[in-house]
Amino acid sequence: MCHNKIDMVILMDGSGSITMDQFKIGKKFVADLVKHFDISKKKTNVAVASYSQYTQTTRTFNDETSRESVLKAVDKLPYEGAASRLDFGFDLIEFKLFDAKTGARTSSKGKSSFSLLHKHKHKIRININ
Repeated sequence: MCHNKIDMVILMDGSGSITMDQFKIGKKFVADLVKHFDISKKKTNVAVASYSQYTQTTRTFNDETSRESVLKAVDKLPYEGAASRLDFGFDLIEFKLFDAKTGARTSSKGKSSFSLLHKHKHKIRININ
């Protein structure tokens, strides 16, 4: 289990570039991943979103912090199956989710921030700030 202080954004592809079955597999992968983190305000806090033609945020850093709340947010992610606007997803992460207004921690002392992008076939991109 990871015990570091982390703000993590999970961004899933909900576009037509993947199938509904691949989206469900991705949600299971993310749910399994989350179980390896100590979810709390003092340790790992998680925001959850998806992108397609639009972005959908099911959890910000301001929301109740528990493993169960993160798993519910992952489960609520919609499969839109439309255009793939990854740029909208990156804008959401950079300009809205990693912001103090949405609960992101602003002090860099002892804290890591990273985003996890789930793409079809379990290819993962991790950005660490």
